[in-house]
Amino acid sequence: MLKNILFFVFALLLFSCSDSDSSLNEKLEEAVVDGEAGPEGYKTIQMAELTDFEWETMYYFQPNEDKKVISDAIGFKWEGDAVPENHRRLLFVNGEKVVSYVDYYYEELPLFVYGCEGDRWVYPKSRTDFASFKYCEGDKEVYTFIPVQCIDNIRELMENKCPEGEEVASVE
Repeated sequence: MLKNILFFVFALLLFSCSDSDSSLNEKLEEAVVDGEAGPEGYKTIQMAELTDFEWETMYYFQPNEDKKVISDAIGFKWEGDAVPENHRRLLFVNGEKVVSYVDYYYEELPLFVYGCEGDRWVYPKSRTDFASFKYCEGDKEVYTFIPVQCIDNIRELMENKCPEGEEVASVE
């Protein structure tokens, strides 16, 4: 309970200075962390169901990627901030306009987004059904996020099960 309260306070402080969509961040975390993987070994997360705005394309950005990198990727000038240290960004575009984005703190939500085929880290809305499952990398718990049609590219990670009933370290 204390951990949840501390996370909530941290999230409020973090997002109070940002235009990041905190509601989407909560929905994303809940979709990734809650529930169990299905019989295929993963659960499917449909980004269109997590969003409440119109968008055509979702982009993924790594920590510290700046305005130029973001502008080059989306094809028009990005007026926002660079991706903060230890964060990852999912940015949503409709036409030539950024309609929303979420910066998630990787140490709290260790979600690793994988590229797929020739359009790495650029996801048209028609291809945003993502496979997600938890695996352990050493003693660190990590969640995957990859378009369902590319799950075979990382299927071997499903074998890296986390020990049951043991605390694992958060990602640094």
